[in-house]
Amino acid sequence: MTSEKLNIWVNGAFGKMGAEVINALNNTSLYIVSGFISPEHAGQTITNNDSDFEVAESLQSLLEKSEANPYCVVDFTFAEAGYEAALFCAKNNIHFVSGSTGMSDKQVAEIKNAFEKSEANAIIAPNFSLGVVLMMQFSAKAAPYFDEIEIIESHHITKLDAPSGTAKATGRMVNEARGKAGKEKIDVNMHSLRMSGAIPHQSVSLSSPGEILRIEHDANSRSCFMPGVIMSIDNISKINGALFSIAPLLFNEEK
Repeated sequence: MTSEKLNIWVNGAFGKMGAEVINALNNTSLYIVSGFISPEHAGQTITNNDSDFEVAESLQSLLEKSEANPYCVVDFTFAEAGYEAALFCAKNNIHFVSGSTGMSDKQVAEIKNAFEKSEANAIIAPNFSLGVVLMMQFSAKAAPYFDEIEIIESHHITKLDAPSGTAKATGRMVNEARGKAGKEKIDVNMHSLRMSGAIPHQSVSLSSPGEILRIEHDANSRSCFMPGVIMSIDNISKINGALFSIAPLLFNEEK
């Protein structure tokens, strides 16, 4: 293990996104994955960068066996597990980057409050694709100029939440943009498809009499999320508290 590199733990290490995160971090010069958490695989040995690691059942059990805290925990699990991981990291002053979606407003508020009291920071985003963030921003920019807005999103049948976190965040953003422009908020209808052959897709249709503007994004590979994950880890120490989007990082907004 190279001492100059910052240690990262991956919660949900055996999931599809977890595996992609591990591969992406292995190809950086700044980070090394030294912790692997997966309750279903606890006790197994995983080899990473020519070193063997025992898979931990939980963040707590891994922390008890470790000599020091990691720099950051990256989490791609599900809503309840992500929520618990966030509170654990806030309590233990560990930076936290998560793509777990479906958390309730109450859970989000508790996480925000926990990191306001912590020495660590968090970035919990509905989507880490730079293209998706741009799609959401473009939709918000256009929203005040149209009368109706609808969102159609599709994902693989195994995705648990519907509508997706990205669709819900887009709906909030377009109405926030309308409010700032002095326009009334509108009901943004959302249509979700969960099909075995689907790739992640979102289409925002904005309509007024005589015209429709569509802003679409397709994710053809999970690799498209990795630049946003790495950017989040790179900037996690520079923010204050918890962010719930990577847009401030991408657009150099106040963090």
